[in-house]
This record gives sequence, C-alpha cells and structure tokens, in this order.
Amino acid sequence: MEQYIVSARKYRPSTFASVVGQPALTSTLKNAIATDRLAHAYLFCGSRGVGKTSCARIFAKTINCENPGPDGEACNCCNSCNDFNEGRSLNIVELDAASHNGVDDIRAMIEQVQLPPTRGRYRVFIIDEVHMLSNQAFNAFLKTLEEPPS
Repeated sequence: MEQYIVSARKYRPSTFASVVGQPALTSTLKNAIATDRLAHAYLFCGSRGVGKTSCARIFAKTINCENPGPDGEACNCCNSCNDFNEGRSLNIVELDAASHNGVDDIRAMIEQVQLPPTRGRYRVFIIDEVHMLSNQAFNAFLKTLEEPPS
C-alpha cells in the first residue's frame, strides 16, 4: 500500500522557479546566493499558505548545493540535494514551534548549532511557526540568534 502524503507536501514547490506569486522574494534570495552575500538569519513572514516554509526549504537546499545552476537553482543531482530531497539531510533541521515550543526544545536545537555541517557549507535551522515559542524559549534562543557560531 502506498504511503499517504498530505497534498500540501506532495505538491510543495522544490525550486525557486516553481514558487508561484513570490517573484520579489525568489529573485532576492537567488541574488543573495549568486553574490554570496548571505545573512546569518532570515525571517519569512506573511499570511498562511503564501510559501514561507517552502521558500525557506528551497533556500536551505540551494545554499548547500554542490553544483548550483547558472540560474541560481539547486541542481537536484548532487549528494547534498539528494539527501535533502529524501529527507535525510543532517545540515537542514526543521523545528515545528507550534508543537515544540518549550525551552528544552530550543536548548536541544542550540546544542545542534555548535556542530559543523556534515556535507555542504552551511547548517540551516528552519523554525516554523516561531511566534508560538514560549517567552522562556525565545529568551533562550535570542543569544544564539544574535551571535551565531561561525
């Protein structure tokens, strides 16, 4: 029997070109990658369903891609892209703050921040629904957010 996948995940965009309705965001992210001028933190905000998490995931995959294309897209063929596409990348960590919003969850993530990337150039932490973190979790996370390790 085939495993059930929610349609929002099944049809989630996997490249900047497949993102609909966000040309300003996708071109800004692609330009940042092309010029190698990346900030240590990005905040994606907007209404539900506009592609915040999808764009963050595409961005994370692309900055770790071993052979990015001339158009600023990830190659989807290298080891890093394959690991990401198969859900086994150790460099890209997602935390659902809606259900993991305590200080212990953030402290566990902060411990992971100290580890260098296993493959690729960057470790990326995507905190989905960050506004759901408790005050104690925000305070624990603030120092790392402001002064991340190299």
